[in-house]
Amino acid sequence: MSTIKLHLLDTIMLALMFSASGHAECPSNGLAIVVNKANATEGLSMAQLRRLLLGDLRTWPDKKQVSLVAPDPQSETFKCVLSAVVRMSYAEYKRYIANAEFRGEDPVQIRTATSGAAVAKAVAGSAGSIAIVEAGSLPAIAPTVRVLRINGKQPGESGYPL
Repeated sequence: MSTIKLHLLDTIMLALMFSASGHAECPSNGLAIVVNKANATEGLSMAQLRRLLLGDLRTWPDKKQVSLVAPDPQSETFKCVLSAVVRMSYAEYKRYIANAEFRGEDPVQIRTATSGAAVAKAVAGSAGSIAIVEAGSLPAIAPTVRVLRINGKQPGESGYPL
C-alpha cells in the first residue's frame, strides 16, 4: 500500500475510535442535578443547564455566582454529562472553556468531587454551587442539598431527561 493510503487508513481508524468513545456510558439509574439548599431555584430546562455547564450563564436569579462541582473528568458520569447535556467531548469542552478565558471572560469555577458525600459537602458549603450526581446517591445526600427539576421533572419521573 502507498504511504498516502496508509495515512488515510490511519486517520479513518483514529476518527472511528474517537467517535465511538464520544458517547459515554451513562449510569443506569440516571443523573440528578443538585444545588445548595439556600438556592431558591426549583428547576432548569435542559438549555439552561447546558448554559450553566458551559459557563455562558454565570449567576443565579438571586445574583449569586454559579460554581460547578463536577465528578472526576475521567469518570463515566462526567463523560455522560458532556455527551448528554453539553454535547461535546472532554477535549471540546476544555477548548470551549479555554477560549472563553482567552476572550477575557472570567474562568468557569469548577471544583472536582469524587463521591456523593464530597459533592454534598461542596454544594452545602457554597450558596451558588450546582452539581451533577448519579441519581443512586440521592438518598444519602438529599438532606444536605436541593434536587432540581429538569424540564419540569424530578429524577425517576417519566420523561426525566437525565
